[in-house]
Amino acid sequence: MEKLEAELASLRARAETLNSRHAAADAEFFDAKSKLQRHHLEADLNADNKARAKLEATVATCAVTRDGYADALAEVQAKVADVEQKLAAERATVERKAASETLAGDLDAVEHALPDYLAACKRFADALEKLHFHPESGAMVLFIGNTATQVEVAAGFALVELRGMVDAIRDGIAPIPAAKPEATSVPMTEPSAPMQTVFMMKSAKYRDHEGRSRFAGQFEDATMPVMSAQRALRMGVAVPVTDPRRAQLRGSRGGDFNPRAPDVVDLDAVEEQKPESLPHVNPVVREANFTPLPTKAPRTILIDVPRS
Repeated sequence: MEKLEAELASLRARAETLNSRHAAADAEFFDAKSKLQRHHLEADLNADNKARAKLEATVATCAVTRDGYADALAEVQAKVADVEQKLAAERATVERKAASETLAGDLDAVEHALPDYLAACKRFADALEKLHFHPESGAMVLFIGNTATQVEVAAGFALVELRGMVDAIRDGIAPIPAAKPEATSVPMTEPSAPMQTVFMMKSAKYRDHEGRSRFAGQFEDATMPVMSAQRALRMGVAVPVTDPRRAQLRGSRGGDFNPRAPDVVDLDAVEEQKPESLPHVNPVVREANFTPLPTKAPRTILIDVPRS
């Protein structure tokens, strides 16, 4: 392999040199041919035969040089392909030999371990036989006996077949066994925090899931944590994106915002009125902040009754 690799490197270097010189010779040929063509078109064809003959000789010389480089390059490229094929075959032979030796070693290990396994199964089953009065112990004895018998029979067939594969792999008849796939861990992606998009009727600030302060401008859509969005909806700071006012007002501020303006609502600092203070009240009435009248106050009704 080392000899083939050295020969291949030398051939590739020569092919690169020949290719470069062929390109230069090809350029010289076309230049000489152009000069000859210009002579045919511009010079006196009856009087300037010496110049024409010189130009023709230059064209012929350039053509011979170019063709010589082309032929040499083609031959070297053929040698490169032949050496590459031999090197690939040699590498495949080395790989097949290594794979067959690895398989043979693995089979030796199995053959050495199998008698120990069968003997250990027998010793364990014999120990469990002393507990014959225990149902589970008896069931384990039967299971171990059946398993050991099946393993011994299957190993007999498998080892014979695998021993035949050792020579087949070395001779190129059977493919090299594929490598055992490595267990890959799938990275767990954390679920994204729930967000909600609302249309802001007032400018507001809030904190995202990572605790960073965010700003939402008036008459713009804002995507924020669900809790902040719901609080903005309850306070009237925002409306759902389906609200018809969104189509009329969206972008009307033109981006003219001051996050530090005094009218910016802090959704995390403002205190909401607890819904429990207005039980069973329509949400519209609750937002209007009405106070219900007492329903259990004593009332007196006067009725006129005719006397008999």
